[in-house]
Amino acid sequence: MSGSKKKAKAQSQLMEKGGRRSAARGSKKTLQKRLMKESAGIFLNGLVFRNPVAIGALGLFPVVGAGYTMQNAAVLSLMMLVMMLPVCLLSGWVKIPVWIRPAAALALSGGMYLPAAALAKWLMPQAFSALGIYTVLMIGNSIILSRANDYAPSHITLAVLMDSLGCTAGFSAVIFLVAALRQIWSNVVAETGGIYHAGAYPLVGFLLLGMIAALIQHANAKRAAAERRAK
Repeated sequence: MSGSKKKAKAQSQLMEKGGRRSAARGSKKTLQKRLMKESAGIFLNGLVFRNPVAIGALGLFPVVGAGYTMQNAAVLSLMMLVMMLPVCLLSGWVKIPVWIRPAAALALSGGMYLPAAALAKWLMPQAFSALGIYTVLMIGNSIILSRANDYAPSHITLAVLMDSLGCTAGFSAVIFLVAALRQIWSNVVAETGGIYHAGAYPLVGFLLLGMIAALIQHANAKRAAAERRAK
């Protein structure tokens, strides 16, 4: 039992700053394999198993408020990618006191909003303009700020990169899925003589997010049970 705990601790230390020397044992090839495995695990956690939106309840506002068309989902996903990667990487590279990290992360996010907005406006001008205030509110997106403040400073660059990509992919997957389902719901209701754009109501977004979260938690429970049986 103690051996398995030590192994798990060593694996978690591998991606932490200053932990590679104490956690890494064996050949260079073994270390590379462990890094690849850990990197894949970090990415999958952000994408599925610990999805920041469905499981962490972060970044809900753009999904619920604006994630009702595929165009909106595309704009917000692009902005998330352009903003989150540099903000988290810079937060991991620059050493600053703990008390100033939240403000620094917010300032970095505000700075990266400018190129993100310019790129989104250039690629999808109509969708970007239609989103209005929702694009500006991406500056305070809780996914970006929480990962930049809590995760990036204590982990190596590879871990921060994979975490940022995984969380961005997780956000994009959820908002695209929710947008697709809301568009279908709007079309069905409109064809039956109901309210036009019924799927745009925030309540519909919350209900869909709840169902997605339940499905992921069910998958996590089955995965955990399978791992226990394997031991």
